[in-house]
Amino acid sequence: MARRHLYIFALAALAVPAAIGSAHAGGLEANGYNWDLLFDPATYAGKGTLTHVTINHETQNSGFGPGTVATSSNRVYYNMGFKADFLDTASCLISVQNPWGTGIDRDPAYARDTGQVVRERLTSNDIGATCAFGFDVGPGLASIIGGVSAQQLNYEARLAPPFPGPIRMENLSLDGSGFGWRLGAAYEVPEIALRVSAIYNAAIDYELEGTVYGNVLPKVGATADLTMPQSFEVKAQTGIAPRWLALGSVKWVDWSAIDELTVNNSIRPVGTTLAYEDGWSVSAGIAHVLTEELTVLGSLNWDKGTSQRNSDGVLMAGNQSDRYGVSLGAAYRPTANFELSGGVSYSLISADSNARGESWDTGNVLAFSISAKASF
Repeated sequence: MARRHLYIFALAALAVPAAIGSAHAGGLEANGYNWDLLFDPATYAGKGTLTHVTINHETQNSGFGPGTVATSSNRVYYNMGFKADFLDTASCLISVQNPWGTGIDRDPAYARDTGQVVRERLTSNDIGATCAFGFDVGPGLASIIGGVSAQQLNYEARLAPPFPGPIRMENLSLDGSGFGWRLGAAYEVPEIALRVSAIYNAAIDYELEGTVYGNVLPKVGATADLTMPQSFEVKAQTGIAPRWLALGSVKWVDWSAIDELTVNNSIRPVGTTLAYEDGWSVSAGIAHVLTEELTVLGSLNWDKGTSQRNSDGVLMAGNQSDRYGVSLGAAYRPTANFELSGGVSYSLISADSNARGESWDTGNVLAFSISAKASF
């Protein structure tokens, strides 16, 4: 879509540093959704991003004994996209990203005694097509945004069934696909580097299929139904002085729709209690164009804990408490057609406890991201 962008408005390059604070935001969220490349000022643009997330979040249970009973695994996510303008009124984006993901490791004896999974990994892949159709409104450009996605979800787990004697492990593997859509709107005034966008992402239903057991118990078919939640996000940015930009976002995710993952099979059902409540993420930051080639950004981030609390204010089952963090990023543009950007985010996970007797001290999440973009 042909737009009269000032160079400062090319701060779309900082979409990766600005968004990195949302990695591991809550619930089963990995990198979430990111459609920012759709607004890139170039006629054609391709971008690839890699994010590594290190999580230090150790859970104890004094009733089980000293030591750690559960930890969160580190993760790597990717995001790739290609955007093209059509005539003067439309832009479309083809993207591949990882919206959902989680990883937990528990002490095998503790998992067996409490009926929890020993090791679980959930990964996802979203292939999406998103388009914006624009028209002049007042001093700026208004756009209607719509798109569809095909998603794939994989769930792998190690189980410790309550057999007497030594711990004996079993395996669980499920995968499935789903279809989703999104709808939104945006308004831009290039002369003041203003852009406001709002996008709704619909829930996606999965019918997962696979196998369970196969070591001590015979391997049998397994199925599970899971709905990944709807979400709504508002992002805004505006120039506040020459070469300075303020930006922020607010996102809601309907995690309360997910209470439990139940895997059905002919021998013994496998259940994972999630007990989520709605998630909220808020960020605010400042960006500054230092030179024609270099732009920097800093932001503050807050993610509301998504584990449900009972009437006494105690977490019911999970360990997802509030998270507070800071993100720093930079974009370097050595030529008019190539750009490197990256960022780092550090956040603290609030200390808390739950009704299972589990507790955790303040943890932290450290994320690094790097991306490369070519445009013409």
